Amino acid sequence: MSRPARYWLVVALVAGLLWDYHSQLRSPAPALPPAQLLEAGDWIFRSGTSRESLLIRQLSNSRYSHIGMVVETSPEVWIVHATTDDDPARPNQVLLSTLAEFAAAEHAEAIAVARPKFLSREQRAETAHYVRQRVGERFVLASRNKPHRYCTTLLRDAIRTQQADFELPWQRLDIALFRGEYLMPQRFAEADIHWLFGVAKPGSQ
Repeated sequence: MSRPARYWLVVALVAGLLWDYHSQLRSPAPALPPAQLLEAGDWIFRSGTSRESLLIRQLSNSRYSHIGMVVETSPEVWIVHATTDDDPARPNQVLLSTLAEFAAAEHAEAIAVARPKFLSREQRAETAHYVRQRVGERFVLASRNKPHRYCTTLLRDAIRTQQADFELPWQRLDIALFRGEYLMPQRFAEADIHWLFGVAKPGSQ
């Protein structure tokens, strides 16, 4: 086994141990941002509770393991996000979820909301419209050079409809089922954004 492969194996094992520890100390659902603070096109980050979420957090040295987009704020806040298992009745697809569902205790330890400063209000609304049209499409976790659709690439594709040159750094992985470049939620946290709610320091656990 190569040195990089051994390193990522250790990371995966550590994430598994952390998941076992976290599962015993599951906290209540996190606080929710007030609806009047939000607009369509805002980005919502989640610090997840699953084993996969903890692995993502370890690999990217981030508190965040998932990201979605606000698509509606009244009379209720709705989020579009690509996920594997938030809703057992609708696995592996792009979901339309209420804010309360997105931030439920079984899925989230914490959430944060940010607004991209490089897009106008009208452009943000267009990105929200784009992701809403993707609801029901299949979740595909694959490397950059293959067809893919997961939480971060869904948002990236939406943003590129308004700013064609938008790009963020991808992270190269070399572990069992993940070889190639992947786009992590933490990269969105490092973009040109204005934090609206619940900002966490990069690298915090």
